[in-house]
This record gives sequence, structure tokens and C-alpha cells, in this order.
Amino acid sequence: MKGCLRVQARRRASRAADEAIARDEAGVTLVELAVATATLMILFAMTIPIVDTLFSTVARVNNTYTNVNQLLPVSTNLQRFMRSAVEPGPTNSGVPVPAFVTGAILPTSLTFYTNIGDPNGPAQIVASCASTTPSTGLCNAGGTFTVTEATAKSGTCPPTGSGVCTYNSPHTLITVNGVSNFSDNAPLFVYTLLLNTSTSSGTTSTTSQVGTSCSGSTAPSCFYSSDVSAFASCTSTGSTTGNVLQNCQPAEVYAITIDLQVNGVSTGRTAGGQSEDNTTVYLLSPVSSNYQTMVG
Repeated sequence: MKGCLRVQARRRASRAADEAIARDEAGVTLVELAVATATLMILFAMTIPIVDTLFSTVARVNNTYTNVNQLLPVSTNLQRFMRSAVEPGPTNSGVPVPAFVTGAILPTSLTFYTNIGDPNGPAQIVASCASTTPSTGLCNAGGTFTVTEATAKSGTCPPTGSGVCTYNSPHTLITVNGVSNFSDNAPLFVYTLLLNTSTSSGTTSTTSQVGTSCSGSTAPSCFYSSDVSAFASCTSTGSTTGNVLQNCQPAEVYAITIDLQVNGVSTGRTAGGQSEDNTTVYLLSPVSSNYQTMVG
């Protein structure tokens, strides 16, 4: 009897095992599959917007940092060059050789000479933004701002050379992409003059911004006209009375306001925040641009 019971128990265990194996081989039911699929779709629907927002935010932050990083060389190196501006040669027959080049001082472009500690003489710096129509006084929308440097050729600068320095081929120091001054109708450079007037009782100094009357939507083109008029020539007579440089305004540049706006990616969900360097750079002293042998 006991043997029969053991046999039946073994048969029931074997039957249960067979049923379990059969269920495993059968997989999941249609209802279970539908529930699993719906759950996955809900998770995807929740995840995709989060991931998209994350990548968009990262792109915006990176673009903003790129804009800021492009301005760092401008706010350091270019400003240092401007503060160290110097005439490339001594006054000739009462007419100075300005540190800021006659006929090359505009709202979108500036050429000047600066002391870089080179024994051959001061370097020639050209800072400009791309402008297909310079008379507008504006950079091209999304254009490029560049700063180039040309070193003096050996033996050409005074006192060893004659006249003024001559220069080697320029090389690019700074490149800034995505200039956005056009959007805000802002000229890149605005110039302030230092006017020294000598009288019997002493010398007085006053400052005056070129294009003082320029304002509103036509300000950049107004600055262009003022710059062309003021900086077109240098015919100072070197008089010891009155304003000795009254006919050489390129030699009277005392301060330069730089307003460089940058936004390399300005449209779309990943557009970066606009960055701006709006700084007034002063020469080291009212006479720091005068030619001296140690920097000539």
C-alpha cells in the first residue's frame, strides 16, 4: 500500500514539473505583452523630452561660453596694444607721425603702431571687422573681427633707419566669429580726442568725442563721416602756441571705445547668449604716443 502511495506521489510531482515546463515554453500572454509594451512606451515618452532638453541646454551653454571665450583676447591683448600705442618715427618739420594711422581710423577698422618690446621698432596692428559697406559704419551681420600684427623690419625704424618704419607681412593674432554689432546698430570703434591748448598762462586740456552729434539709427554712418573728415590728414605745423596738433587729429586720439558684440549661434533652440565687450581704453598718458628712442 505504501509503495502505491509513493508511486502516485512521484507521478503527481512529475506531472507538476511537466506543467511548469510547458508554461515556461508558452512565454507570456497577449495581455502581459500589451502591458509591457505600454509601460515601455510611457517610459520612452517621458525620457525623450528630458534628453532633448538636456542636449539643448548643454548646446546653449557651450555656445554662450564660446562667445565669452572669443572676447577674452580682445579684452586683454588688444587693449594692451592700444594703451602702448606709439609713433613710429619722430616729428618731421613740425608734423608728427601719428601712432594712429591717418586715413585708417574708422568705426569698423583701426590701424596703429604699438610698442611690443621689439628692438627693431613698434609693431603695426590692424583691428577690423568685415564690412562690405564701410560707409554704414557697421560690421557685417555675423561677420568676423580680426587683429593682425606686422613686426618692423630690422634697420628701418629711426634712429638707425630713415623716415618711418617698414613692416614684415602681417600675421593674425585674434579672430572672433559671429560679430553681431549690426543687430544693435553699434559701431565697433568710437574715438575721443585730447585737445591741448597753450596760452601765455599755461596749457589747458579738454576732451572731445569725434562725432559728438551722432545719435539714433544713423549714428554709425554719422561716425563714419566724422572719422573720414577728422582723420583724413595730418598737417600740423608744430606751432608752440594754441593747439599745436589742431590739424593732426590722428595724433590727438586719447581714448578708444570698443563695443564688440558676439553671438555665433543666434537662432534656434540651441542659440547662445550674446556676449559683449564694451570698454573705453585710454592711452597710458597724454604724451605716451610721442616718439621716443627707447621704443622707436
